[in-house]
Amino acid sequence: MKNLIIIGTGAFARELFWHAQQSIGFDVDWRIKGFLDGDVKLSAEDYARLPEDVPVLGDVNNYEICADDVFTCAVGTPKARKVLCEKILSRGGEFINLVSELAYVMPTVKLGRGVIISPHTDIGDSAVIGDFVATNAMTIIGHDVTIGNFSCIMPHANIAGWSKIGAEVFIGSGAIIVPKAKVDDGATVGAGAVVLKRVKAGAKVFGNPAIEI
Repeated sequence: MKNLIIIGTGAFARELFWHAQQSIGFDVDWRIKGFLDGDVKLSAEDYARLPEDVPVLGDVNNYEICADDVFTCAVGTPKARKVLCEKILSRGGEFINLVSELAYVMPTVKLGRGVIISPHTDIGDSAVIGDFVATNAMTIIGHDVTIGNFSCIMPHANIAGWSKIGAEVFIGSGAIIVPKAKVDDGATVGAGAVVLKRVKAGAKVFGNPAIEI
């Protein structure tokens, strides 16, 4: 039995604590050990919202990794997510995939490591999901979509077939990526935006149709 540590102590971490208990492998391959502070230390009031019987074990800089530890990262900002994961990886930490039992992932989908697939996410045929990608609830990812490492997809986003999403991309709630569109590395697609063609690397787009701001 492995011990799962959730990196992050914010709202996403609290949600992931509950999602994890409905994920494949819970109480069979691993159990939840606790949280680690990530890029932001919270107020006492925020810490009080964490489950009472699950400890905060320290932070990613000072935590001593144990032999049976495995990790997941509940930080939804791609750049911060990458930094935190790499700190643990550099010390030999192992990340596992959390795939909700309420998600539908077709057998032909390729998942990297450290991936989070939240409840009611639907991933279509032959999609390729990179390392440390996080999808939030109700995400739709179409057939033959590729998503690069450390990208974060917020609730109700719809990424249509043959789309290509780069690394460290943030896609906001309710955004729509039309078939064969492309979002390059480090871009941000705002909530509710509709991407019709291509979003350049590092760009921030909003609106319908999505335009750079």
